[in-house]
Amino acid sequence: MSTQRAALRQTTEPIPAELTSPTAKLIYLYLDTAGQSTVDEMQQSLDVPKLALFSVLGSLTDSGLVECDGDCYAAS
Repeated sequence: MSTQRAALRQTTEPIPAELTSPTAKLIYLYLDTAGQSTVDEMQQSLDVPKLALFSVLGSLTDSGLVECDGDCYAAS
């Protein structure tokens, strides 16, 4: 295993068990790794349509797993 990969695994928390959707897992893991991101940045990085991003981010925010500060989202 590469050093970079080992470092990444040490800095990220496990994906919450309540996340069952692959898209929700992807977005949560991205935010957990990136720190914070805008919807435009997520769309470019993840190649997920904005409509899907807004839907999943709304659910993640409602469940308390993600916080929104203006245009930026971050894992809680």
